[in-house]
Amino acid sequence: MAAALWTAGWQDGMVTYEQALGAGLTRGQIRQLVRTGDWVRPFPGTYLVAGADPFLGRVHAALVRRPQAVVCGVTAARLLDLRALPALSTSEPIHLLITGSAARTAARGIVLHSGSRAGTPVWWRRGVPVTSVTRTLADLVLAWDRPEAVALLDAAAHDRRFRGVVEVAAHLLGRRGAAARFRWLAEVDARTESALESRLRLVLHDHGLRPPEAQYAVIDENGRSVARADFAYPARRLLVEADGAAFHGDHAADPEPLHRDRDRQNALSRLGWTILRFTWSDVLTRPDHVAAVVRHSLARP
Repeated sequence: MAAALWTAGWQDGMVTYEQALGAGLTRGQIRQLVRTGDWVRPFPGTYLVAGADPFLGRVHAALVRRPQAVVCGVTAARLLDLRALPALSTSEPIHLLITGSAARTAARGIVLHSGSRAGTPVWWRRGVPVTSVTRTLADLVLAWDRPEAVALLDAAAHDRRFRGVVEVAAHLLGRRGAAARFRWLAEVDARTESALESRLRLVLHDHGLRPPEAQYAVIDENGRSVARADFAYPARRLLVEADGAAFHGDHAADPEPLHRDRDRQNALSRLGWTILRFTWSDVLTRPDHVAAVVRHSLARP
């Protein structure tokens, strides 16, 4: 058993059937480990031992029968530590890029993508091959809807994961659905600091209310910074913010963030600024309401 666990330790808790046998376990012992739940079989011929990383172990397991495959899509994005990704679930499939001549049948829980790897450098993360950042971004831009795709690109641009959207565009050329996606690349803004900001910006843009300023600093008469807002319409002294769940902190445990927020709001009011805040719920379920509130504030004398 110790030899099998040692092998699994090099593979984020994954061991193959052949490796387990080679480590001295019998077929009966392997069946018993699975039966008791000590080992879990993610895909045929592979096992996750107790304490295995459920995501990374499954990635290793998915590659066992396809040594020439490269991890791609959202699986690669997670290994590359890209932001603005959906929450990871235990049922999320592992995405692999294969060449056109490779067999396309896969075990349940593995999604195969057939395509060329020409011009696509292979990176290595946690001992597995993954598509590069720009290729991964291009793949997800083609697979996702506009709000999710732009938020992903905003986050990568903000984190300086690529030099310019032209690098992503190079991986879109000639691919099905790419024409519409090129327009999305023009909407990327590296100043954006969260996925909610990205979504809010698109809502405003789509309603003809594109903010002229982002990450705008309000300065008082003494030259001191009073606040920095996500979006601003300086001519109308209107600020718009994406109000994430953790914006104000835990008031009971630490009232200081609330006090700072009140001081900030009072200072802005004294300087003649109005600030509007919108939550995830507002942006996702009431985009027309968000636009109407902003439009009304801009129209005030």
